Amino acid sequence: MAIAYKFPKQQKLRQDSPRGCSVAVFSALTGIPEDEIRRDLPGAAVGTVDVDQWTKWLESKGVKVLKRDGCPSDIVPCAHLVALNPPRNRSDFHWIYRDEDGDVHDPSPVWAAMPADDARFRELAYYEHKELTISISKS
Repeated sequence: MAIAYKFPKQQKLRQDSPRGCSVAVFSALTGIPEDEIRRDLPGAAVGTVDVDQWTKWLESKGVKVLKRDGCPSDIVPCAHLVALNPPRNRSDFHWIYRDEDGDVHDPSPVWAAMPADDARFRELAYYEHKELTISISKS
């Protein structure tokens, strides 16, 4: 009789700057290399690209964008805009990625050891504010 072990799913995204979560998240969502995103949107690495700018950029890459309020788990893969605490301003938000399995990848080094498939993470229980979700489809 063989024993099957289920190992936790590791975080697969890493941001390379303190406010650069969106680069890793939108690269995972679109398959577009992070270097290309940084070239097209230099402000992404410092967290100054807003939702409308992301939407325009995504559409310029030939994808249809769907935005939904809150962070439902019924659309995968997607990007969620969340905040750990009640947001005081725009800089309190950051982007996370939900993969095709519904597992959550947060590029912040704070979450590097958290399994992406942990039930509390999948439910976004660690995030007090869940602002919106962006998903895409190829046009």
